[in-house]
Amino acid sequence: MENVELSMIALGVSRKKRKERGKELLEIVGLTDRAHHKPEELSGGEQQRVAMAAALANDAPVLLADEPTGELDTVNSKIIVEYLVKVNKELGKTVIMMTHDPSVARVADRILRIEDGIIKLALTPTEAIAEEKAMSYVDQLRARITEIETQLQQFDEDFKAEKTGGDEYVEKRQSLKQIRDSLREELHRMGVVT
Repeated sequence: MENVELSMIALGVSRKKRKERGKELLEIVGLTDRAHHKPEELSGGEQQRVAMAAALANDAPVLLADEPTGELDTVNSKIIVEYLVKVNKELGKTVIMMTHDPSVARVADRILRIEDGIIKLALTPTEAIAEEKAMSYVDQLRARITEIETQLQQFDEDFKAEKTGGDEYVEKRQSLKQIRDSLREELHRMGVVT
């Protein structure tokens, strides 16, 4: 309850209203019976649900969810996604969710595929499913890594041919290597050897 109330305290909401709103939000996320537990006494899924309730405490119109299921097992991931849908449909909140998990993304009304900060595709869930069938997520990651390797080689050639200055070369090369390494790390988390 204290975590849910914290942002309301910052806005000077009265104690009575904080308690009422906190109780209402914990009920929405199914945690009324855990209201007085400490964070370490909650599962990862329960902690995510508390975070969702806290994010809704001041009635913001938009909820940003960055990898809300990233550290959760399948069962808890499904619960969190169901609550995000509930928040959208029943409370009328816009939910913007960042995820690498295609099954989580499919609950959205609109899916934007972003690579290196650029929107590459805007899809409906049906279009995303069709695309996934054509190319698995692992294949997509591998293809992007190959694309980055090609870009790195081109930067090297441009630098040697003095088409690119030293600072620009270092900056772009470092940025691409970081992206490539994070994609490799994602494959590794999925148990795929690169």
